[in-house]
Amino acid sequence: MASNESPNLVLAAIILGISLIAGLTLGGYFVGKGVTRFKSDARTVTVKGLVEKEVKADQAIWLLNFRRAGEDIMDTHTKITFDRDTTVAFLKKQGFKDKEISRQPTRTIDKLARDYSQNQAGERFRYVVTSSVKVTTTNIDLVTNALGATEELLKSGVLLDGQQGEGMANPRYVVTTFNDLRPQLLAEATKNARLTASQFASDSGTTVGKISSANQGMIQIFGSDGNDESAPYSPTSTPLKKIRVVSTFAFELK
Repeated sequence: MASNESPNLVLAAIILGISLIAGLTLGGYFVGKGVTRFKSDARTVTVKGLVEKEVKADQAIWLLNFRRAGEDIMDTHTKITFDRDTTVAFLKKQGFKDKEISRQPTRTIDKLARDYSQNQAGERFRYVVTSSVKVTTTNIDLVTNALGATEELLKSGVLLDGQQGEGMANPRYVVTTFNDLRPQLLAEATKNARLTASQFASDSGTTVGKISSANQGMIQIFGSDGNDESAPYSPTSTPLKKIRVVSTFAFELK
């Protein structure tokens, strides 16, 4: 019986050996294919495209504020009206047009009418009246020149109230054509990124192909004083701006 089992065991061992060899060979083939595919997928280069462009604001918004306090409400309103009319005359003298000047509403506070007036017994005047004149113009240089001449208002008896909202510059200089500039800036960022990718490709003996992925990234606006003006309530206090675009691109390598 042992003699009959011996040939069977030998045959089984031979079959098992052949199967193992075939399995290892096929496994090596597919592993090799997988490595090749991975290397093929990895033949990309990721770079950043940076572009900076200096632009000049095309709109200025200037708010000239007044504040008067007194015990007589009629007298206090008369003074605030004088401030406003004198300021309008000053602005016209500087060269601003009527359509660029707007008189803002007058606001009156009666301190004795407030719920917490008993805590304000030490205050000197009962009434506080505020108003303002707003200038909205595309003539940036005219605003800059007029700012240097506001001493004339002081000589006329008008004291401007410099208090502003938190983070608000005065005047505010704005680039209203930003959306029109965006395509041009992104195109330049793409061009710069391709140049950088081409340098990497040249060093590795390859050439740059098409873009496989792109991320617009961050677009920032800086004033000439270095302040970041990108946020909605950021100071916008300088006429000259620097727009910076940093985009990320992945290029195929051939």
